[in-house]
Amino acid sequence: MRFITKRYILALLPLLCSTVVLGQSSESSIPGNQELANARALLQVGRADIIREDLHISEDEFTGFWPVYDNYRKEILAVRDRQTEMIAEFVRRNREGDLTDAYAEDLIKDYFEIKGDLLKVQESFLERFRQVLPALKVARFYQLENKMDAEIDAQLALFVPLVEGM
Repeated sequence: MRFITKRYILALLPLLCSTVVLGQSSESSIPGNQELANARALLQVGRADIIREDLHISEDEFTGFWPVYDNYRKEILAVRDRQTEMIAEFVRRNREGDLTDAYAEDLIKDYFEIKGDLLKVQESFLERFRQVLPALKVARFYQLENKMDAEIDAQLALFVPLVEGM
């Protein structure tokens, strides 16, 4: 869909800049710093704008949807924080040449736990979204979320190096 391209890339650019910073600077760049927080805030505004514009919800639906959506995003962001920490640690260790088989095992385990936890949050909110939106709009909502997440993941893949030291 065309909606992701221009609007979303503009919201995504600050996050990508922070990701590059994570890969090139010191420990002070690890998530939790002000730059990453600012990038995340801009990204969230862009995400909410896309949902607002492309979900086509009525005024009545709007009132019920946004509190559920805000709680959903808080839970998703908690899991994404873990993902960001995992990526930052990997980038740091990769840069320092500190990759081991034991670390790789932990990395794989953490990766799948994070993926599973993201799915659990999505599933746990499904009924809440169904209570405030018709099924077609809930389906569209999850499509929009998945498209935005795929765009983030694709952009991150460009910046996160492959495992070295084999």
